[in-house]
Amino acid sequence: MEKHISIKPGLRKGRVRPPVSKSHLHRLLVADFLAGDFSRLCSDESDSEDIKATKRCLSALGAARRGGEALLDCGESGSTMRFLAPVAAALGVKAVFKKAGRLAERPSKDYGSLESGLFRLEGNVSSQFATGLLFALPLLEGDSRIEFSSPLESRGYVDMTLDVLRGAGIRIDETPSGAFEVPGSQKYVSQKSVAPETDWSGAAFWVAANAMGNRIEIDALPEKSLQPDAAVRRAVRGFGGEIDMSGFPDSFPALAVAAARVPAVTRFVKTRRLRIKESDRVAAIADLLGRFGVKTEAGDDFFEVRGTDRPFAAAAVSSFGDHRIAMAAAVGATCADGAVEIDDAACAAKSYPAFFDQFSRLEIFTQALPGLAAVGSDGRTQRRNAAGVLRRQD
Repeated sequence: MEKHISIKPGLRKGRVRPPVSKSHLHRLLVADFLAGDFSRLCSDESDSEDIKATKRCLSALGAARRGGEALLDCGESGSTMRFLAPVAAALGVKAVFKKAGRLAERPSKDYGSLESGLFRLEGNVSSQFATGLLFALPLLEGDSRIEFSSPLESRGYVDMTLDVLRGAGIRIDETPSGAFEVPGSQKYVSQKSVAPETDWSGAAFWVAANAMGNRIEIDALPEKSLQPDAAVRRAVRGFGGEIDMSGFPDSFPALAVAAARVPAVTRFVKTRRLRIKESDRVAAIADLLGRFGVKTEAGDDFFEVRGTDRPFAAAAVSSFGDHRIAMAAAVGATCADGAVEIDDAACAAKSYPAFFDQFSRLEIFTQALPGLAAVGSDGRTQRRNAAGVLRRQD
């Protein structure tokens, strides 16, 4: 698709299908690889850039001999790098990681030669470090233990990991204190019959769009899911209050733009980690909303949106090369008073390659008008009356 695009204003309606969950598929790919099943590594035209990164890195690991070296091109995928660094060490392969974009600036760990034992992690940096160790430690001789020096944020992602590990025949025990006990010398089994779920983090943009008055039907979303971003359904009802982003930080850009359409102050808390994503997402969203004419305030670990029921200002905006900022800008454009220019829409391919194609096929059914909307638990659009009570939109 074209890198620079212009989006016409107006509320949209239509039907979309989010991609598969890259969080779920990353984990299935690693688990099956460790079971000796490489069938998922075949390329697929619908693969996001992050999934492509994990597939090529696993292929490189598979080709490397124990004691040898492998060049792992992670692109901009933090999941790929953090999952595979300890896995490569457990397999006895020296991994040289190639990193693009801001990945080189994001937290990482060098494991050298990995041996069983006690591992202490900071729970407020990234749950991906815990996931990497949970995949790697069962391969080692001897038992291991993972402890956390601070509460584990994004716990839902670790729960996804544990679920995939159970399906692969791996036993992990959790202690009352929240530590993980990992028996060594375990064997992975393939779970090729398990299909990856549809992605709630990608669907978050459509849920946010519906909360702004759009009427978009979202196909194939799992109602019961361990994906943390499924919490976006509940979060859109919290506008005008406080929303804790520690459990599902990827939905912040979508939620922040939708909150800007509510004439009240929405306070997002536990936002510190958002500054070390593909962009500084706190600064990027502050810039985006500022260009839309919305006031915000950012602190060390919070972000406030002072919403409005007036249409957003037409603007030329930057995605900062961040897929989730680009998609948030597109959602915001539906409520603008003129065209919104996005400098780099192509970066959406990192997680949702078909996003802008699907967006372009939606029908404009009305120019954006002031008014508050929210999405119901069943995904249908509803509108608030003056008392804030939800009533069904026909």
